[in-house]
Amino acid sequence: MIQLREDHLLVEQPGGGYLAWSADQLALEFVGGAAGLFDAEMLKHVSAGVMHYFREELDRTTVTVGEFAEALTKVLNGLGFTAEVTEVRVGDNRRVADLRQLACRTGKLGELEFFTQLREVLRKELATAPRAVEFRGLRGCVKQLVGRKHWCPACDTMEAWIVESLRGWFGQEPGAEKTALVVR
Repeated sequence: MIQLREDHLLVEQPGGGYLAWSADQLALEFVGGAAGLFDAEMLKHVSAGVMHYFREELDRTTVTVGEFAEALTKVLNGLGFTAEVTEVRVGDNRRVADLRQLACRTGKLGELEFFTQLREVLRKELATAPRAVEFRGLRGCVKQLVGRKHWCPACDTMEAWIVESLRGWFGQEPGAEKTALVVR
C-alpha cells in the first residue's frame, strides 16, 4: 500500500475513485477566481488548518468535495469573510453510519449486542442498493467498546474484529458486489 503524504488528503471524485490533493490545491479549487482577493499566505494557512482538522482531529485521510468545501467555508466565515459553497453536488447515493453512536447504544450485553446491531445496520443500509456504505468513527467506537481512553493492544484486536466481521457479512449480502464498503 502506498503511504499518503502528510500534506495531502484523498478527495472523492464525482465519478468515483479518489485523487490525492494538497491543501494548496484544495484551497485553489474551492476559492477559484476569488483567490486573488485573499492574502496567499492566509489562504495557505486556512487550507492547511482544514486539512489538519480532517487528518488529525477526525483521523481521516479521505473527504468528499462537499465536506472539505463546507469546512473551508466555516473557517473563512469565522475570519470575517463572506463565503458560501456553490456547485457542490452530493447526490451520489452513499449511506453513512456512525460506529461511535452504535457503540454508545449498546447495553449490558456489550460487544455481543454491538455486533448484532452492527449486522442489522449493514443489512438495512444495503437494502437501499447504495453505491457505497460507509462506517465512520472506528477508532472512537473501538475505544468505547474496550473501555479505554488511549489506544492499546486490546484496541487493535477489537478493530480487526469489527473490520473482519463487516467484510465477512458484506460478502454474504445479496447485491453487495455493486456496492463499496468503507470503514474509517
